[in-house]
Amino acid sequence: MFRALLNDKIGTVVRHFAAQIPHLSLTKLLKLLYITDETAMRETGTLITWLEYRVWKRGPVPAEIYQEIKHGEKFIIGKHLVSLDEYIQVTRQDSPRRPGQEEVFITAKGADNLSILSAYEVELLNRVIQRFGHMNAAELIDYLHEEGSLWHKAVQEHKLDTNFELFQNTSNCIIDFSDLIEDDELLKMAAQSAFESLAFHKTLYETKLQQDA
Repeated sequence: MFRALLNDKIGTVVRHFAAQIPHLSLTKLLKLLYITDETAMRETGTLITWLEYRVWKRGPVPAEIYQEIKHGEKFIIGKHLVSLDEYIQVTRQDSPRRPGQEEVFITAKGADNLSILSAYEVELLNRVIQRFGHMNAAELIDYLHEEGSLWHKAVQEHKLDTNFELFQNTSNCIIDFSDLIEDDELLKMAAQSAFESLAFHKTLYETKLQQDA
């Protein structure tokens, strides 16, 4: 929703993970992004990246980031290209575990500069790295699939089990982070305020891009 407005921030976060975690796979990156945003919502009522996470078979996935890194899809507003190319290098190799399939890995491009982030955001990223950085993608998937997780609740609510088992690995269902703060009025106010501020700045940003086109 706010990808274009927050692209530099998202790129900074992705690059930091890549700079700090050796041999970072695409799947692991996507899980760490989700864990970061879920933790931020629990603690502050706001998200770090404001990406939309789809309920897929292997856990919550920010589909825009997946499509860009996996398939090279780009997002354009007017003449402005929105991408992560400035922040990361993507490499592909044949999977030793799944013949005929490729694995995608991310490495950092440029200096690991966190000046665009707040002190809380930097601390949170490093906390996520310390707690989850050593886990592999499969372990992170299992962690996010635990009963009671937002992913698990969404699968149960929308009856996606059969869909994942028989038909496809994706869905259009979106993780609803508001469930995490439904009993906390202060965090709900913080969430609403942050959303409204971003929506306003998104309008200004897109208007300027269109005028410059």
